[in-house]
Amino acid sequence: MTPPPPVTSPSSPPPFRPSRNPIVRLVLWFTEPSMIKGMAVGVVLALIGGVALKLDAAWYIASGLMLVLAALVFGAVVGHYLFEARRKRLQRHGLDMLRQAGSELPGLGDELAVVVLQRDMSHLPSVWERLRRLRPAVEEVAGLGLAAFFRMAALSALFAVLGSAISFAVFLTSFMQVERMTEQNELIRVQTDLTIKQLDFEEKRQAVEIALSIADRRQTTAREVFAAIANDPGKESDNDRKKLTQGTRLLITATVSQLQPYKGVDPVNNSVTRDIKSPEQEQVLRYLSAVNVDVSELDLSRAFLDHVDLHSTELPQVQLPGVNIRQAALYDAKFPGANLALADLSISQLARTDLSGANLTDAKLADAVLVDAVLTDANLVRADLTRANLRKAVLKQAQLGSANLSGVDFTQCDLASVDLTDADLALADLSAVDRTPLVPKIRAAASWWLAVYSDDYAAKLGVSPAQNAKNREALTRLRAATSLDAAKAILAEAKAAAPNAPG
Repeated sequence: MTPPPPVTSPSSPPPFRPSRNPIVRLVLWFTEPSMIKGMAVGVVLALIGGVALKLDAAWYIASGLMLVLAALVFGAVVGHYLFEARRKRLQRHGLDMLRQAGSELPGLGDELAVVVLQRDMSHLPSVWERLRRLRPAVEEVAGLGLAAFFRMAALSALFAVLGSAISFAVFLTSFMQVERMTEQNELIRVQTDLTIKQLDFEEKRQAVEIALSIADRRQTTAREVFAAIANDPGKESDNDRKKLTQGTRLLITATVSQLQPYKGVDPVNNSVTRDIKSPEQEQVLRYLSAVNVDVSELDLSRAFLDHVDLHSTELPQVQLPGVNIRQAALYDAKFPGANLALADLSISQLARTDLSGANLTDAKLADAVLVDAVLTDANLVRADLTRANLRKAVLKQAQLGSANLSGVDFTQCDLASVDLTDADLALADLSAVDRTPLVPKIRAAASWWLAVYSDDYAAKLGVSPAQNAKNREALTRLRAATSLDAAKAILAEAKAAAPNAPG
């Protein structure tokens, strides 16, 4: 009898040996999550978080350490306990399971064919039994597929992180350079602003010093004039005023011509004023008014009196022909018989000023305030009184021939004795005068049909109600105009609309 062959145990699978191919080892290293790669991701995340949030140094370090710690925990737990365990188990048992599953597959196919084709349900328990025996192999195969998927994802993520790290390194370098350049530019801008302010301050300081130096010299000259006037052995004139000697008069004339205007110093903010004026000339005129001097023979034609304040002064027959006296405060002053021919008194305050008998031929009085002013026997021939306010002004026997009276307010004025020959009455307000001139006097003026009248007087002149209403509307716009040029444009428009007198 032949003995049976010895029973041999199935040979165990050979131990797993990693490949020695450097390319394979490199791929496996890249696809394997580990602590080192987790730390690299943590550092990159820390840098990104620090730059993106622009944290301070302490918070930047703390946030970086926390992110590195999180990356270490992630790498240890996920990398070792999940992926490493799955890989090692597949290496030990994967081939045996696949062999067993392969031996069960033909029988399973036959059983399924019988159940499906012959509808023999008695084979179902056998099918379930075979599936139960295949389940470990299917689970291992699914785990293997899941591990392969995670390895592919890890490879993609690793390359993405490496690419991001390179891009971030370039970005960080550029960002730091831009930040430094921005800070440097800001410092340069601050230094430039400080330099400009310093230069501006130095310029203002020099201007103030120059202005104070000029004012000091001018004050010395003015005091010399005051002393000469006080010590002058003049005599009383017919008008009970001290008449100066010729030498003192020549000294005053020469001094006034030398005291040219300049920019002074505002004592409130210690800066140079915008207005150009000669306060010393103002002081000389105020002194002449205070000491009751006869100024009728003083030649003051070279004076400059813009922005001057001579209110409440008394200078009868003062000689100021052609002098600039714009925006001056001359209210409540007394200048009877003054020579102001060709003088520029635009925008000046002349309320209640006595200008009786004054020579204002060709003078400029645009936008001047002459409320309650006394202009009895004054010569205003060819004077420009555009938009001047003459409310309640005394105009007895005043000469306004060929004067520009456009937009003048004659409210409560007595115009019965005023000469208006060839005067321009375009948009002049004569609707509320105390005494209206006779019709022939009005019609002797130019553009009389463009003035504003009361309804009764407009009917006498032959001005239609529609034209009178149109003139009133234009006058309202004229008074509201913000500049003299705008007012002149409104006047030109009104004259173009009605160039001829009504028939």
